[in-house]
Amino acid sequence: MKALAEFVMRGRVHAIGASMVCASLPILNWLSTSIVSLVVLHRGGVEGSLVLLWALLPMGVVIYLTGSALTPVIALLGTVGLAYVLRVTVSWEITLVLAVVFSAIGILIFESTSTEQLKLIVEMYMEFTQQDSTEQSFEAIRKVILAVFAMGQAFAMLAFLMLARWWQSQLYNPGGFQKEFHQLRITSGFSTGIVLLLVICYFFNDSLGQWMLLLTVPLLLSGLGMVHWLIGYRKMSVRWLIIFYFLLLVFSNFFYPLVASLALIDSYLDVRKRIQTTKV
Repeated sequence: MKALAEFVMRGRVHAIGASMVCASLPILNWLSTSIVSLVVLHRGGVEGSLVLLWALLPMGVVIYLTGSALTPVIALLGTVGLAYVLRVTVSWEITLVLAVVFSAIGILIFESTSTEQLKLIVEMYMEFTQQDSTEQSFEAIRKVILAVFAMGQAFAMLAFLMLARWWQSQLYNPGGFQKEFHQLRITSGFSTGIVLLLVICYFFNDSLGQWMLLLTVPLLLSGLGMVHWLIGYRKMSVRWLIIFYFLLLVFSNFFYPLVASLALIDSYLDVRKRIQTTKV
């Protein structure tokens, strides 16, 4: 991975070539997203835009020929936008909040442009779970799938951006991304806004309920940052991280809200600072 980043950073031609090759392969189009984001992070929006335009070309051709959804293009544009925001603001907090906004816009575009694909996914899910094919159940499942897609889109864009940031750190500031991630924290103002929006979505569940999962993404990432910091601060083995992520994946219904709640508490109490102060 580092070798690929070094190749990309050799010059514009290398970056364009690498991004176009990856964008033309459906399995590797996500790698193209991180490549363009790396260029934006290190060389700025103008240079990144040139690479972005070339990366969109083969990706658009593949989508046109296969008739697939615009999801890769949405992820590419959203991630590059987040990379520019992170470069300008140097704030992961603002970047996380805007990831929610970009994902919401992306899922609305997906909903309006991929009606047939979405209908097929819902029908496949209903057939797999053997649910009755009524209009009410169809619409309910459709909302759930859109909610999961929105959350997944946000996580995907942030993962691609973090890969690009890690590449940049490996090349120019070793250990820098680890420090950034360990200090990732949502402040009380943003947390209050997220909680208020969650409450509104809860009370207007029929029309806004599908956005609740998406709104929890900044909290989960902030919670993950705290977990990574705590394990590093206590000098614990990396196997604890492996165990933690295993539990998070297998028992997500329990650990996802727990980590998000931990981030919410940290936003008001600054737990990391308190732990360091207590030890001193």
